[in-house]
Amino acid sequence: MNLVDYCVQIGGLLRVIDTKHSKIINQFYSPHNLTGPSINILLLLEKEGPLKVGEIGAELNMVDSNVSAVCSRLEKMELVSRVRMKEDQRVVQIQLTDAAHERMQHIRANVSDFQQLFVKNSSLEDLQVILEGLTKLEDVLDKVLKEKTQ
Repeated sequence: MNLVDYCVQIGGLLRVIDTKHSKIINQFYSPHNLTGPSINILLLLEKEGPLKVGEIGAELNMVDSNVSAVCSRLEKMELVSRVRMKEDQRVVQIQLTDAAHERMQHIRANVSDFQQLFVKNSSLEDLQVILEGLTKLEDVLDKVLKEKTQ
């Protein structure tokens, strides 16, 4: 197999993996009417406290417009609120509402259930190999991005 064939196979596997991962995530979090990105934002806000959209995006590797859209949905669900800073009214932070704090225990339990199911279906060695492979893939992609932006 030549290098191009490997790249095509890797691209195909990434699409399949993304689809399967999204399907599993949606099954786990649909009882909460939440998506994977919304769960990640809620967990981050619970851990860090109020954050600006840009800070959330940087931490979760999401585009600010996507963060803002997810936060708007969470705001409609009354799980987050947008608060303007007194010192500078232009600065808006996203924070969990009291309703979100009450639901976080159930959400964390769901996350734990998902992780336990994942661990149950793999060995320590499997997880190490997967982590090493994905880390290597990220390194290669970083190099490609750097070369492309020069």
